[in-house]
Amino acid sequence: MRRTALTSLALAATLALAACGGNGDGGGTADPTGGTEQTEGTGQTGGTAVTEAPEGLPTVDGGYGEQPTLIFPGTGAPEGLEVATLHEGDGEEVPAGSYIVANYIGQVWGAETPFNDSWDMGQPIGFSLERVIQGWSEGIPGANVGDRLLISIPPEQGYGAAGQPAAGIGGEDTLVFVIDVLGSYPADAMYAQADARDTGEIANLPVTISGSLGSQPTIAMAGDGAPEPTEVSATVVAEGSGEPVGEYGLIVVAYHLVSWDGQDGGSSWGAGQPETVPLGAGTPFDSLVGTPVGSRAVLQIPAAAPNPAVAAVVDVLGYIPGVPAGN
Repeated sequence: MRRTALTSLALAATLALAACGGNGDGGGTADPTGGTEQTEGTGQTGGTAVTEAPEGLPTVDGGYGEQPTLIFPGTGAPEGLEVATLHEGDGEEVPAGSYIVANYIGQVWGAETPFNDSWDMGQPIGFSLERVIQGWSEGIPGANVGDRLLISIPPEQGYGAAGQPAAGIGGEDTLVFVIDVLGSYPADAMYAQADARDTGEIANLPVTISGSLGSQPTIAMAGDGAPEPTEVSATVVAEGSGEPVGEYGLIVVAYHLVSWDGQDGGSSWGAGQPETVPLGAGTPFDSLVGTPVGSRAVLQIPAAAPNPAVAAVVDVLGYIPGVPAGN
């Protein structure tokens, strides 16, 4: 029998179909995420509203969590990077280099409509602050989960002299973003809780897991002959103490994959960031509903041509509550 080689694309397709929701919108829009102790990442609806934007910056119509509208002043754009907090959240501070989940709009200074809007796309976006435009990587760290930020970015800290013509962004355009920070996952804490409770279930599974809790795990098949799964299943091998994952919204996960015939399928840790996956969309991660944040689980996923049956060790990093699509 010919062995099926697992590529990173097969990994994404088999596990999450993650690209169907969270990490880019395609088309003629500019995506700032596509340029150059554990937090749970739940949305923060508490905190303090700040009603006035600083002088010289646009006014924002709409409160935290609501789709915003920008109203530009009659003055010109600021020359440098400007960051204002319009709503102060009460969550963890965002360190530099974190992976965050956010809702946002992006608009050229003075334009009538946004060039990018996650509310219109139907769900928040997950991204690493090491893989975004400079205005984001410098403007977002130091904020707190639950903040609404207003950021004005000069062209040299946005898309540079080349701009993004397909999105209507010129090389001299200042960009303005309204960003609701929903979750933050520091680069050194993208693992299951170090003190998660061992459930003893690993002894009943056809896999072995190397790597302690609180660090990067790897998964391997325990031996030959285990029957392939016929349906998706999730088994919690270490139970965290965070919020249970709900039926809808987003789950933030890190994982390592192995095919049923023992081939290493790669990992999100190897890719340098976790995945943000919509719940209720029919992906294997729907089987983690009810699992507490901070847990480590094993998914068994049946073959689906051209992909083989796989097992994955999954660390549940966060959950962003949501509602069914279309509601």
